[in-house]
Amino acid sequence: MKIKIVNHGKIMEIECQDNETILDALKREDIYVPAYCAGRGTCRKCRIQLLEGDLEVTQADQKAFDAASLAQGVRLSCQARPKTECTILLCTEDESDFDILTTGAISADKDGKAPGTGTNAKDKEAFAGSGTYGVAIDIGTTTIAMELCELASGRTCAQDSRINHQRAYGADVISRIQASVDGNGKLLKMSICRDLLSGILELTKQAEISAGQIKRMVISANTTMCHLLMGYPCDSLGASPFTPVNIQTIYTDVYSVMGEMLEGSIFTPDMAKQTELVILPGISAFVGADIVAGLLVCDFAKSEDICMLIDLGTNGEMAIGNKFRRIATSTAAGPAFEGGNISCGTGSVKGAIYAVTLEDKAMAYKTIGNEAPVGICGTGVMDITAELIKHEIVDETGLLCDEYFETGVPVGKKSCGEPIVFTQKDVREIQLAKAAVRAGIEVLLKRFGTDCSSLKTIYLSGGFGFRLDVEKAIFVGLLPEGFGGKICIAGNSSLAGAKACLLHADCLKTAKVLAEETEEISLGNDADFNDYYMDAMCFEQ
Repeated sequence: MKIKIVNHGKIMEIECQDNETILDALKREDIYVPAYCAGRGTCRKCRIQLLEGDLEVTQADQKAFDAASLAQGVRLSCQARPKTECTILLCTEDESDFDILTTGAISADKDGKAPGTGTNAKDKEAFAGSGTYGVAIDIGTTTIAMELCELASGRTCAQDSRINHQRAYGADVISRIQASVDGNGKLLKMSICRDLLSGILELTKQAEISAGQIKRMVISANTTMCHLLMGYPCDSLGASPFTPVNIQTIYTDVYSVMGEMLEGSIFTPDMAKQTELVILPGISAFVGADIVAGLLVCDFAKSEDICMLIDLGTNGEMAIGNKFRRIATSTAAGPAFEGGNISCGTGSVKGAIYAVTLEDKAMAYKTIGNEAPVGICGTGVMDITAELIKHEIVDETGLLCDEYFETGVPVGKKSCGEPIVFTQKDVREIQLAKAAVRAGIEVLLKRFGTDCSSLKTIYLSGGFGFRLDVEKAIFVGLLPEGFGGKICIAGNSSLAGAKACLLHADCLKTAKVLAEETEEISLGNDADFNDYYMDAMCFEQ
C-alpha cells in the first residue's frame, strides 16, 4: 500500500506491506519516529495525522486521544494498518535539540588525564607533532556523546551529541533486545552506525580536519548497545541466564565494524581500516562498559574509601566498593526518569519542564532553554512528585486526592493550548522506578556489608543525575536519607572514561582490571530485593 508522508514540509512516498503498521514501514525506510513503548500503543510519541484516505480508529487510539483529535485524523502510527492509499503528517516531537550531557564534575582534565591515572609520556611521545586525533564516544540507550581529541596533547578540539535513533524500536534495552530477536538486528546496527558517522562528520567540520587524521576511537556503552553495534545476536541477552556474546575489550578497526555502511561517508575503506576502534569491557549482560568507565574516572581502582556509583536511566546501574573489592548490579527502572511512560512526558528537549515548585495550588516551573512548555522530562517528574507529596495531594501510598484522581494535576499548557497534566498513572510509574532503584541500593549496601554512614562519596552519573534535585530525590525515597551531604554529581562519566582510555594505555589496562574484578549480583535472584522493593513503593514522609 502506498503511503505519502509529509514531514517538515517534505513529501515522500513509502510502501506499507500487508499487515505492516505505518511505524514498521517508517522504520524500514529509515524515517525516524520515537516510540518509547516499542510500538505497544501506550506512549503516544509516534503520532500521525491523516490528511487523505482512511485509517481505522483502534482501541489504542481511543485511549490515547480525545474525540476532537480523532475527528482531526490523529492516530498512533504503531497501530495504524492502512487498507487504502493515504497521506499522513508526522506529528512527532522535534528531538534535534535534545539537551545531552557531554561533560560534568568528574571528567578528564585539560591535559586529558583522568583523576588518579597519571600521565603517560610514552603515549604523548608517540603522537607528538603528528597532527593525529582520536574520538571518545559514549553510546547511551537514549543519546550519543562524542569528543574529538588531539592525541599528542589530550586537548578537546570538538564535541558532538545527538539522539540514538534506535529509540524508534523502544526506549529501553529490553525493547532493543526484543527488536533484535524479532529480526531487526541489521536495522539496529545500521541505525547506530549512521548516528556515529554523522557525529564524526560534525566533529571533523568543527575542528577543520580530515577523516584520515583520526587514528583511534574508543567507545563506552552498555552491553546491549555494544552487541547491537557489533551485530552480535541478542537472544542470550534477553533470556535467563542472560549471557552476553562478548564483554571483553574489543580491539578492531572502523572498517571491520561498519563495512558497507561507510559508503558515502567521510571514510574511505583504507582510512577506515587504519582507524583503530576499541570498545571498553563490560561486567555482565546488564552492567556494561559505561559503568566500568565510571568506576575508572571516579577512582575506584585506587581509593581505599568505600564509595558508590549510580547511573540513573532506563536501566539503573550501580556499583559499590573501593580498590580492594567492588560489587555491581542493575535494576529495571524503566523510562520514567527520561520522561517515558509519562502522560505528558518528554525527553530533555527545549521546552521540557525540568524543575517545579507548588505554591497556592499553582505550579511554578522552569523549562529547558526557557522555551514554552512542551512536556515534562525526568527531573520535572521527580520535582512534581515531591511537591505533590509535600502538599499532601499524593499520600504515602501514591494515591492522588479525589480532586485530581480522574483528571490529573494541571502543570501548565503547551503553546497550542493543550494542557500538561500529571496523572495517577504517572505517580505509579515514578513509584515503580524509584522503588527499583532504592531496592537496588539497599541490596548493594547489605551485600557489601556496610551502610550509608560508611560511604565516603556517592557519585551520580548521567543526564538525569546531573540535573536532579538531590533533596527532593531523598524526600521521595529514591535515595536514602544517609546520602545527604555525600553526593557528587559525576556528569557523563562514561564519556570521561572513554576519553581517559583514548589518551592513556594505562587507563585501558585499569578498565580491564575493573571489569574482571568487579563482582555482579543479580537482583532477580536476591532474597531481599522484593522486600526492599515493596518497602520502597511507599513515599517517605
